[in-house]
Amino acid sequence: MKPSIIYTLKVCLGTLLVAVPLTMAIGFTYIGLIMLIKPANYNFTFNIPFNHVFIFVGIIAIFITLSSYLTEKLGYKRFINDRPIAHSIVIFLFYLVASKSIFFMDFDHILFSYTPMFITAYVFSKISSVPVKHYFWNLSNEKHDNHLKPSSDQ
Repeated sequence: MKPSIIYTLKVCLGTLLVAVPLTMAIGFTYIGLIMLIKPANYNFTFNIPFNHVFIFVGIIAIFITLSSYLTEKLGYKRFINDRPIAHSIVIFLFYLVASKSIFFMDFDHILFSYTPMFITAYVFSKISSVPVKHYFWNLSNEKHDNHLKPSSDQ
């Protein structure tokens, strides 16, 4: 398999498997801390619908695939390939606004429901990073020295 497909699978599967338990753990911790303080008339809920998780992971897969295609085949160095996870987060937030899912949520609801999913995707993208050197190897305007030391006979 190509390294870009393996990278996409690692990021997407990692986000799918870790995002929901992490969100629940952070949410329950926040509720526990609020219960220690016991403020009067404070109500907090959080949820992360599975369809939102799947849509976010689909957006990530599209942007990583597009990034690797633009880099490998067309030679673009800076379009979307520098930060596909950040672009995926922005597009997902636009999706939430367009689907009117975000309008009736409090800030802490959005923070504790979706931020762990974003952080998980970012962490998995950094953990299973694809070597960038191989993508830029065939570009004509790049110098590649492979970190070789100059020969001693010069």
